Amino acid sequence: MSLNKFFRPLTLLSYADIATLTSAFLGFLAISYIIDGSHESFIVAMIILPFSAIIDGMDGALARRFGTKHDYGKHLDSIADSICFGMAPSILIYSLYYNIERGPALEFINDDLEFAFRYNIENLVAIIAATMFVLLSILRLARFTKGTQGENTYFSGLPTPALAMFTIVISIKYSIINDYDSVLIPFIIGLVSLLTVTTIPYAKPRGRFRNPVLFGILVLILTIVLHYFENSMWEMLWYVAFGLYMIYFALIPAMIWGNYFE
Repeated sequence: MSLNKFFRPLTLLSYADIATLTSAFLGFLAISYIIDGSHESFIVAMIILPFSAIIDGMDGALARRFGTKHDYGKHLDSIADSICFGMAPSILIYSLYYNIERGPALEFINDDLEFAFRYNIENLVAIIAATMFVLLSILRLARFTKGTQGENTYFSGLPTPALAMFTIVISIKYSIINDYDSVLIPFIIGLVSLLTVTTIPYAKPRGRFRNPVLFGILVLILTIVLHYFENSMWEMLWYVAFGLYMIYFALIPAMIWGNYFE
């Protein structure tokens, strides 16, 4: 038996699949940095995930340009996205906003095995936000894979990479990285994650929207890099990154609804 026949699944990989697997690898790498638990490792993970989003956006173009040898590329892409833009950001949310020193989020039995109900609202909101993020992202990806959104002009519901970028934008400034501790931030992230399961139209990074979306991600990367090197310019640039996200998040959907781009 030849090696090509023995490892046939590998021979079916296309350039698009390699891009998808590279994106998945970066998602796993980001998770490994998040687990390290230091402020520096959190920032490195936040740098990695936008690069993952850029590479993830390339697989469709590569598939159209070079073709593919199989019909499961869409499923492979969604599995990779669940790692990069589902699991990794949810672990980041938990790590940044859940503080074990506050006590458990919810407890019914104490160490003496006696009933003793208690809770910590900050930790409870943090774990709910992280759980909502990952579950709604998976649901969004399943809906995308099963449906025909890939053929539509716009996404239906906030795409998971955009939700992940929002989490990074808000967390790089408002989290323990900058000694900021507020239950409001994970609460906002949890609410925003609900947009993934709506029918609000969002722009795809193609055609007229490709370069603006790429520019926004590059601005975010530069913001995080400047923060990592403790350059004071990062905070000013953060407002630019946040403003660009708000344009994608709210203004463009309103313009799509108003048939501005027709």
